[in-house]
This record gives sequence, structure tokens and C-alpha cells, in this order.
Amino acid sequence: SDRVLAVMSAGAGVTLTGDSANGFLSVNYQGTSGWAYATYLDTGGGGGDGGGGGGETATVSSSLNLRAGSSTTDRIILTMPTGASVTLSGESSNGWLGVTYNGTAGWAFGAYIGSGGGGGGGGVTDTAWTTSSLNLRAGPSTGTSVLTVMPSGAMLTTTGDAQGGFYPVTYSGRSGWASATYLSFSGPPATPPPPAPSGDIISIIYAAADRYGQNREDMLRVARCESNLIPTAYNRSSGASGLFQFLPGTWATTIYADYDIFDPWASANAAAWMWSVGRRNEWVCQ
Repeated sequence: SDRVLAVMSAGAGVTLTGDSANGFLSVNYQGTSGWAYATYLDTGGGGGDGGGGGGETATVSSSLNLRAGSSTTDRIILTMPTGASVTLSGESSNGWLGVTYNGTAGWAFGAYIGSGGGGGGGGVTDTAWTTSSLNLRAGPSTGTSVLTVMPSGAMLTTTGDAQGGFYPVTYSGRSGWASATYLSFSGPPATPPPPAPSGDIISIIYAAADRYGQNREDMLRVARCESNLIPTAYNRSSGASGLFQFLPGTWATTIYADYDIFDPWASANAAAWMWSVGRRNEWVCQ
């Protein structure tokens, strides 16, 4: 991950300089230029001239859904083609950016919006999760070879429209096809698997790492450092809680926020998800 230039205090004023990439916005803070995670920027402002960064233009790096809200559960208004030019409204939420495309306002995921043109390889890009163990196949039919088996709850990216009931997808850097019947576009399965027996915390961490394509040993090392693998660990001074020592505010930004922060399955999966979207550097332990 990139080095930290400075720590900006809560409520600090920054200037958006117009670029965005992988959910981060380019900013200038007290004369220092760098990048800040969009989730923790409030561009609504406290008055005056409104949200900074409004009116800046950016380019869609892959065909991308324009949604009515800042989540994959909000309805799709339209699909923007690769290379489309959009205007940033200055709003951001959970890695999503407020944009206007051809006069239509909505929200688009920041990871696929950048100041550079071109890039990207066609197809409608969206995030999906497997609802059961699912084969990643070489082609859009059950007659093609199985490349790997994706576990239930695995996060993947669709890269185009469905063909014959299969979506073209990428999973852990591997491209293939997955049956649409076993994909959810509204988040991971609502019910986690049964709790692992006592002492099986390592297996939970490894499964989470596999689900989100992260390094098993790296995740285990961080968990040991943060909580000594104790799911009920609690830091009275900071409020950091659980296996991966989430701060309550950070926990609320994850897709597992509805689960108990002390649930080791939820903690491990929330950490793996954060790492998969570029937020690994939010841990002190590395």
C-alpha cells in the first residue's frame, strides 16, 4: 500500500483536485497533495459554496451501472459505456461517487471512475456474491471445464451481460463464467455458516481470506497481532473490538455491519472484504 503522508483530523477541510481511482479521491490538505478514501470524506460541506469538487469531469474505465443510490441494492438507472465522460457532483458515500452522465444524475462505484481515459475491457461491471459453492467455468455452459470452485459468499465482479444463464466474471484475478442462478447482487448471504468449534479461529480466517482472494498467512498474522486470536477482545480506551479489532465507526462502513462485531466469522470476513477493496492500511498491525 502507499505510504501515509499525514493524518487529517476529523472535520479537517480539504480541496478535491478532480482525480479518483479505486474509491480514493485526490485532495490537497494544508499544501500537501495526496489521496484520501472517499468513504471518509463529506463533500456536503458546512455551508458557503457547497461541496468541493463539484463540476469536475472524470472517465468511466469500464462499462458501469449508474444507480439511484450508493449501493448495489439501489436500482440501475442506466449503464454507462467504457470511456464515458461523467461530471462529479462532489458527493461521496462508502466508496461511491455522485455523478451526472448525459444529464442524468446518480451514483457510480468510484473504483471504476478515473481521470484517465480508455482502459477497461467492456461489459457491464457490477459486484456479486455466490449464494452457494459454485463452479467457475471456462465458458457459459455446464459442458465447459471447471476452473475452480468458489465458496459460498465469495465476492466476484461481473464483466458483461449474461449469456445462456451464465455471467462472465472475475474471481481472485481469474476470469470465467458463473451460473446466474447462484449469484446475488444485494450482498453476501444473510445467514453465516454455523459457528466453528472453539479453537477453529484459524480456519475461519483462512476461509475468509479465500473468499475474498487475500493471503491467508497475512490475515492470520494481523489477527494475532490485533487480538491474539481472541474473538471477544475489547480495547477499553479506543473501543476496538473483536478478532480484527474493528472500531465501531469502521465496522459500520463494512458490508457485515449488521452482524455482531464480536462474531469471529463476521470480523474475519469484514476484514478480508476491506482488504479486497484497498483498505488494508487501516490496520496498525501489518
